[in-house]
Amino acid sequence: MSQIRFHYLDLFGRGEVTRIILKYLGLEFEDIRYTREAWNETKTSGIAEFYQVPLLQIDGHNLVQSRAIEKYLLRRAGLISSDPFANYQSESLVGYIDDTIQIVVKFMWIDKDLEGLGKWIQEQLPERLKIIEKRLNESNTHLAGDSISHADFVVFEFLYDGFLRPQKAATARSILEANAPRLLQFAETFKSHPHLAAYLATREEREN
Repeated sequence: MSQIRFHYLDLFGRGEVTRIILKYLGLEFEDIRYTREAWNETKTSGIAEFYQVPLLQIDGHNLVQSRAIEKYLLRRAGLISSDPFANYQSESLVGYIDDTIQIVVKFMWIDKDLEGLGKWIQEQLPERLKIIEKRLNESNTHLAGDSISHADFVVFEFLYDGFLRPQKAATARSILEANAPRLLQFAETFKSHPHLAAYLATREEREN
């Protein structure tokens, strides 16, 4: 098998779900990280079809667009359900997470309104967490039926990096404890996967 190379900026952002999937699947890969300036110089080489990262080099292909990359890896591993409704459940939840992230991005980077973000977290985020929590199966292990799905990885990364990683846990974990305890259980169970636990235990912190 040719070497797998993952190209992204030196942050979590849109690249971290792919890193988590690669680690979960036990796939060795070269984790290539750029400053924004370095990527602006590199992208003109034509390495990435849309001149964007994330970029995954695998199976002789240069793959772009984060959600497409994630689904490629899961399909490659046989983890995409053949059931249309299960796929709907998974991808509708991925879309809901993306919508939620865009709200945060708008507050932080477009409006630069941290006070407004704090109010939104207090007043509206709890309801969104409760909506996501309703998708959990009875054992709190999966979000689209009883098998692992794209949504499990996307929701886990959203929960872990938003509420549970060391840099955030002191102030944000209580939001899950108070509003979505079953989601907290899901995240704690998911991160116990041996490959993933090893990665998270040694991963360097980033702001975003």
